[in-house]
Amino acid sequence: MLGIRRSKMKVRLVSAEPWISQPSVALDELPAIVGRTAQADVRLDDQWVSRTHCEISELSGMLIVRDLESRNGTFVNGECVREAHLMPGDKLTVGMTSFEARYRPGKANRQPASGIIAHA
Repeated sequence: MLGIRRSKMKVRLVSAEPWISQPSVALDELPAIVGRTAQADVRLDDQWVSRTHCEISELSGMLIVRDLESRNGTFVNGECVREAHLMPGDKLTVGMTSFEARYRPGKANRQPASGIIAHA
């Protein structure tokens, strides 16, 4: 991946869903792909999740989630997003699976972001 810096930020996705085999997933490196494919960093056995559904990355100490043209959309706190900040405690939903994002923001960005990232 030319030009993409791998982050070692400590991130955990915690699920309250009873059918999830791993109720907590550590994202050891970012960016991370969420999807059904065996190559996904977070692999979900959910028929409503696309093979490569979304990407979670880090930008200046904050998490960013970007939908990868999934069939059923990516949601942050119930709102369908193409790209958005994912703040600590936010609910990320892909398919029928929801997670709470748990991480400590970088020192430069401890203020809550507006959520959706504007594209110029």
